[in-house]
Amino acid sequence: MQKLHNPCIKTGEFARLCNTNKRTLFHYDEIGLFSPAYTDEKGYRFYSESQCDVFFTITCLREIGMPLKEIKQYIDHRNPEALKILLEEQYIKVLAEQERLRKIEQVIRTNLHLVSLSESPEVSDRSQDIQLEKVPEEYLVTSPRLDTSDHDIIIRKLCEHIGYCNHNHLNAGHPYGAMISTQSLLTQNWDTYAYFFTKVLDKPSGHPFHLKPAGLYAVTYLKGNYYNASDAYAKLLHFLRQHPYHPGEFLYKEAILDEIAVDNEADYITKISIPVHPSD
Repeated sequence: MQKLHNPCIKTGEFARLCNTNKRTLFHYDEIGLFSPAYTDEKGYRFYSESQCDVFFTITCLREIGMPLKEIKQYIDHRNPEALKILLEEQYIKVLAEQERLRKIEQVIRTNLHLVSLSESPEVSDRSQDIQLEKVPEEYLVTSPRLDTSDHDIIIRKLCEHIGYCNHNHLNAGHPYGAMISTQSLLTQNWDTYAYFFTKVLDKPSGHPFHLKPAGLYAVTYLKGNYYNASDAYAKLLHFLRQHPYHPGEFLYKEAILDEIAVDNEADYITKISIPVHPSD
């Protein structure tokens, strides 16, 4: 369609066409970014249809976070090569923003899943019953090996692990967890932690991790203080002794509901699980 280049569109109508408001148009004019095609002797501003494309470009650049000063520099000196450079730079920024939003989406989805899980009958009605669940493999970013029951060291190492994951943007919304060696479980050294972990979506590159194996797990859910798990461990141990299963290398302990969701530790829910294999 042939465009009309005569400046015949009034400010209010141009604002409506471009889905903006007159105040924005006035501001852009004041800073020299985007001015009307013509201003008559009475001060009325008029725009041409061809200016809609320029305004649309400004709007797009603003929506991806480009400062008005940089937009003005481009508009004042625009040419095909400058446009190419600008679009390449902004494309990289858009990809980074998409990744940031993907991580936020995952955090939200994870927390919705955890809340839904806490409300399911398997958890709310059967606390500390032993259940068998099939679990997919999972990637866990891990702390350095601990093998200690010293509470002060445990808390310090936990803080270091959380700080490491936050610094490296490794949190996918899952609360931290802990691993206890099966040997510690069998010898009832239940306060001896092997690792702390944070669950992530993909195989982490450049970070220490543990691949939690897929398979069958004996699972119990602890309600109450995360560290008062002796009864839950005893039930798991009794289950292993009474059924024809060999345990895997580690027991996994992870929060389902913690202080983020509830304000009373009596309502905390922790999932405790251990891989099991049928005896030959």
